[in-house]
Amino acid sequence: MTGEGLLLFTAASAGAAVLTAVLSPLVLTVGRWQLLHPRAALTAWFVAFFLGLSLAAAAVAGSVMAAVTVSEVASHGQAVLVTAGGWLGLGAFGAVIAFVATSAADSTGAEQSSQVAAALAKSREERGGFTLVRFRCDQPIACAVPGKHPEILLSTAMEETLTVSQLQAVLAHEYAHLRQWHGWAVRIAQINALCLPRVLPGRALQRATVLLIELAADDAAARQAGAAHLANALTVLANTTGDESMHLRAVRLTARRWPSAGRRRLPQAIRILPT
Repeated sequence: MTGEGLLLFTAASAGAAVLTAVLSPLVLTVGRWQLLHPRAALTAWFVAFFLGLSLAAAAVAGSVMAAVTVSEVASHGQAVLVTAGGWLGLGAFGAVIAFVATSAADSTGAEQSSQVAAALAKSREERGGFTLVRFRCDQPIACAVPGKHPEILLSTAMEETLTVSQLQAVLAHEYAHLRQWHGWAVRIAQINALCLPRVLPGRALQRATVLLIELAADDAAARQAGAAHLANALTVLANTTGDESMHLRAVRLTARRWPSAGRRRLPQAIRILPT
């Protein structure tokens, strides 16, 4: 490819990356379809994110190739501009990679919660695909901790506050976070927001991810443990903690149709055995 061709390729890739970043939040937030199909919406957001990332990487690669073949550029001014732009782009790309690597090494809130729960652990029970950690706490807490050895943390207050059916629905919700790799989605969105702290697409992806993973986990739990049980659990927890978002999620669950009790299949891993 000639120098002019590389310049056109670089400009087209960069322009497409910018358009993807600007238009995706506008297109993906039109209407209420995200609330009805959160998992599909989450997939669409990340397809747009990785498409934009690929286009940006292609633009950087094109600028570097243009800098390497700068002898084909007609004027001296263009040669200097292309060379500087190519190597600056490569340097910026390397800085982003270093920043992402550093950010990925930091502990997340869930990991810190796991460390606290480990110190207060009442019991640890190995289940299918995760460890159920019961810990002493006067606050109703349930939290999925992804990783090499995934855990679901469950406080004594949560067990005392909810019925068995409601508790199983909450466990199904946390289990869905682990099964659907929501921890990775949150980490990617957080790093993206840190890289683009003052840019709308960075904030939009993080906001959408935080909302959609909760709704997607609600849907999975409703199909497995029953929408009524999960809605009741959310209502009880909302009244206990004052979290209005739980009320809204409960209302959303009651407004949809779900499989009948005879068609639900609760995974053995999240069943609460009678004591």
